[in-house]
Amino acid sequence: MCTIKDKVYDPFLPTLLISLHEEYVKEIVTGQKIIEYRKSFFKDSFQAFVYTTGSNGGIQLFIKCAPLIRSNAATLAQIGQEIQKDDYAEIYDYFMPKDDGCIIPILKSCALKKISLKQLRDVLPEIVVPQKYLFLDRPDKKDLFDFLLNQEYDNLIINKWDERYAKIRQIVEENK
Repeated sequence: MCTIKDKVYDPFLPTLLISLHEEYVKEIVTGQKIIEYRKSFFKDSFQAFVYTTGSNGGIQLFIKCAPLIRSNAATLAQIGQEIQKDDYAEIYDYFMPKDDGCIIPILKSCALKKISLKQLRDVLPEIVVPQKYLFLDRPDKKDLFDFLLNQEYDNLIINKWDERYAKIRQIVEENK
């Protein structure tokens, strides 16, 4: 098996630690979820180790993402409905209080054998799982970053975005 560092990691992209609920992690691992919704987030392309929240949480996913797409609630809901077959009203309601938010296209994903919070703290005792995100490629996190990069992965999924981006452009133009 190959490690994240060998085949998936891009040294030119920032590497984050983010957290997601278990249901969304499972959907990404199976290729059902290709869009992440956030009210605000890091705006550029990035890669991330994903911590699954909950009592049995841990890191079990690595993703690469394109720059976010920011828009109003109606446009984001329409994109989510068209691209990921999500419920329009649910997405609209999520973004409507501020009528603003973003979607993050997930370009690639791969599964990791779960790394528990205890294992993470064995490497970096002060690690705290972020609500938003945390940069891993910083000198104070070098040991943890190296540990994570050397994890083996499987189930690499590459999501094709060319046609989806064309559809998103069309939706954005129609909603101007």
